Amino acid sequence: MIKVYALSGSHGIGKTMTFVYLEKLLPPEKFAFVGEFADSILKQMDIRQNWKEKIFTNRPAYNYFENALDFCTISSYLVHKDKIIVADRSIVDNCAYRLLAKLPLNTISLLDFHGVNLYTFFMRSKKREDAEVTEAVRKTLVRFKLPYEEVDIKEAKIPKNADDHAVMNIINHQAKETARIIADKILEMEKSNVPNQFQSR
Repeated sequence: MIKVYALSGSHGIGKTMTFVYLEKLLPPEKFAFVGEFADSILKQMDIRQNWKEKIFTNRPAYNYFENALDFCTISSYLVHKDKIIVADRSIVDNCAYRLLAKLPLNTISLLDFHGVNLYTFFMRSKKREDAEVTEAVRKTLVRFKLPYEEVDIKEAKIPKNADDHAVMNIINHQAKETARIIADKILEMEKSNVPNQFQSR
């Protein structure tokens, strides 16, 4: 069994920053930390800034792109299977974008095939989330009966006259708080080691 705790949710919601703090809060001797792949692949393809126009509307190209993300994700799970994995993204996110592009969701079966037990922290923020992507993530989680819980990000008020440094401090603080909530939940689940937290599909 490969145990994975993953962050899911809309782009721009703070998954990567939350993940950075999770790396500081969870012991590295017990946990492996796997970052996301989409951003680096888009940069390598030189389409990071205009990916929606360049690849999202090209069904064959986008299907191959999502396949690459799925295989990178599963590969990272297999490489780190000797530890509990905490992932910045999830195959759920890949499926959500497939759903929006009207592509088949056939790669979710890779989880069962490789014995991956996935628990998803579905990050939510009404202020920052893309509603369409958020709904696609929810549909994927429900459709495949994947265990998850929603994590509401506490929104902080940003003063109108705040400079970039002040804004970054506020966003960092939010990510740190969110990471602490998620880290505490992971440690609690691991301590109790309750098998029904990871229901098979």
